[in-house]
Amino acid sequence: MCALPAAAANCGNYTVVGANCARTVVLGWGVAGGGAQSVITFLSSASASAPVSFAISKLTSSQGTNYTGYFGVATTINGVSTGALTASTFTPVSLAPGAGAQVLVSQTCFDANCVVAAPAVFTGPFLSNMFSILMTMTAATGADLDATPLPLLTVQFLDANGLVTFQEQEQAVDAAAVRKTSAATFSEGAASAARYVYTGSAVNLPFTAFSVSNPSTTTAVTASIAVTDANGNPVSTVPLPTIPPLGAVGYLLVGRSSGDTLGLLPAGLNLTAGPDGIFHGTYGVVGATGPVIFLSQEFYGSSMLNAFIVP
Repeated sequence: MCALPAAAANCGNYTVVGANCARTVVLGWGVAGGGAQSVITFLSSASASAPVSFAISKLTSSQGTNYTGYFGVATTINGVSTGALTASTFTPVSLAPGAGAQVLVSQTCFDANCVVAAPAVFTGPFLSNMFSILMTMTAATGADLDATPLPLLTVQFLDANGLVTFQEQEQAVDAAAVRKTSAATFSEGAASAARYVYTGSAVNLPFTAFSVSNPSTTTAVTASIAVTDANGNPVSTVPLPTIPPLGAVGYLLVGRSSGDTLGLLPAGLNLTAGPDGIFHGTYGVVGATGPVIFLSQEFYGSSMLNAFIVP
């Protein structure tokens, strides 16, 4: 009779890996380069019984498995530059109970020296400076994994001097917890002529950006975005391009100008204004053929609102 690994009785619903317990999580949307960087924060709970390890299982571009060339990220870990890393060259971060670590991702790379331009397949909503991470968290017991905060990714947008102007955050989600339908409330400048107008660095009226990531390692996903007004009346339903395994698309909900490939809805769209002169509604993923990660972000004034990720 074969003996079970020592950890098996203590892992609960988590996966047994040798003498440890493992949890697979996803960071669906990170951006690095092109005026942005991402900071990934790892923490180990002070109540953990032993060190907790964070390893990258998959590191993919917005094209996911459709792109098979070199893909890495230029990183600094706890202030020490590591150069370009891929999933296979990233050394797992092991943290003693109560310890933390930060990984700064400054650029996506299409060669080991980060000097080759992105291939032409990265067009429209498939952004070349975007990355997704499938990550494995490993601990001595399931209770240690329960107590460990999920990795936190902070996207920072930089000005010409490298100073942070806006930032948003997303927490990793359990790979087993994602679902096919997600929704979020949003606000958008109602009149097309007044949308995307700034006073200095402040946005006069709100505008909305979002991403949809496919956490599957094997199956492409098709889905649509449905928009309704504050009373639940339909405004528009627009199909997204097919998202390859481990791929993602990023959009502005409404385009900035005619033909804007980053706008899901056309720039000339005029929406019904509320008493404050702003359109308020709900939008989200419908008709998805597989689970997706939907991240919504609202820009308004000098702030970014609704910084959350919806599994």
